[in-house]
Amino acid sequence: MNRSTVAAGVLAAALIALFAYLSPGLALWLTFIPAMVIAYGCHLATTDRRPPDPSRVLPVYLVGLAWQFLHFGEEFMNGFNRRWPTEVFGAEAMSLPLFVWINMVSYAAFAMGALAIYRGWRVPLLIAWFFAIMGAMGNAIGHPIYDLVSGDLAFPGIVTSLGYWVIGPILVRRLWTAALPQPAAAPAARLTTSV
Repeated sequence: MNRSTVAAGVLAAALIALFAYLSPGLALWLTFIPAMVIAYGCHLATTDRRPPDPSRVLPVYLVGLAWQFLHFGEEFMNGFNRRWPTEVFGAEAMSLPLFVWINMVSYAAFAMGALAIYRGWRVPLLIAWFFAIMGAMGNAIGHPIYDLVSGDLAFPGIVTSLGYWVIGPILVRRLWTAALPQPAAAPAARLTTSV
């Protein structure tokens, strides 16, 4: 096991502990924590071994990140911080300042994930995977479920979550398949003897 694998594991464990601490009821336990476990597994299988080609991944990643700001706006304007914990998980509402801080810290980390893709920094690529798994696919899958559980087909975030049905699969596929090729080993020099 190499150092980047261990460092990414420590980062994943620290974030899981933070999510568990901040979770209103089971909300983050049933969303963010499993997403981090999946992200770590995906990272180990792909980007921990070889960084992705930025030209294939970064444009889709940045489109997803831009879309996330629109998604946050929809959630913010419609009381997601109150309704999601209470109506979906039966927990206390999340304060608006905590909701905003969690999102802004996440977006700062996701921006660092973009830099990691660009520079090929392996440990922070875990954050890029977390964005793909939770930010994109988690929102695509989760919001229709929140609509069903709450009984409100216009639950905060549903409209912009639909865009992740396109962005999410493309981003996951690109992260999974866009590893930079390993440099070919130099051919062994032939030994020649002079006669």
